[in-house]
Amino acid sequence: MRRDEKRKFVRDAIYAAAIDLFADRGFDETTVEEIAQAAGVSRRSFFRYYASKDDLLAQTAVSYGAALRSAIEGSPRELSPLEVMRATVRAGVEHAAAPEVRTRQVVEIAIRSESARQAYQSRSSSIEDSLASAFAARTKKRSAVDAESRLLAGVTLAVLNATIASWFAGEHKSLPGAASRVLQLLIKTMDGD
Repeated sequence: MRRDEKRKFVRDAIYAAAIDLFADRGFDETTVEEIAQAAGVSRRSFFRYYASKDDLLAQTAVSYGAALRSAIEGSPRELSPLEVMRATVRAGVEHAAAPEVRTRQVVEIAIRSESARQAYQSRSSSIEDSLASAFAARTKKRSAVDAESRLLAGVTLAVLNATIASWFAGEHKSLPGAASRVLQLLIKTMDGD
């Protein structure tokens, strides 16, 4: 196993062990020592990969943000901003639906623990900044603080948050179904219907 593959394997093992423990015992009640033991690594190894339990949970948001930014950057130039937003929502849904992400468990953990919710949300402003920057680059704006880039980033994240909430609440059986419905509601609202 190559070094990069081994690092990813260990990182993923720590993440999986932590999510299982957080879901079973609670975020606040689980210690770093217990996570390391469940993952089969030392406490010291845990800290090579994550700065804390909070950092571990925040990494879920970081990987999500990276998937969204890649979708914006990888969208064909001829797509309209709305089409790019749709493609980004689809990429976010695909990322959230990946089995290793364990979205349902992460949402349940965040619902049960205020500190877990804060850890996860600690990266939300940097994710929005990253998306605004990617939208600005597409529209050749000089700054990611322009209204259009900020609006596109914010709406994209709002659509994804509503999608996950709708799916989690059981309004839709699948994340893609929830995303389609939320996007329909957005278009309907924008049209004034």
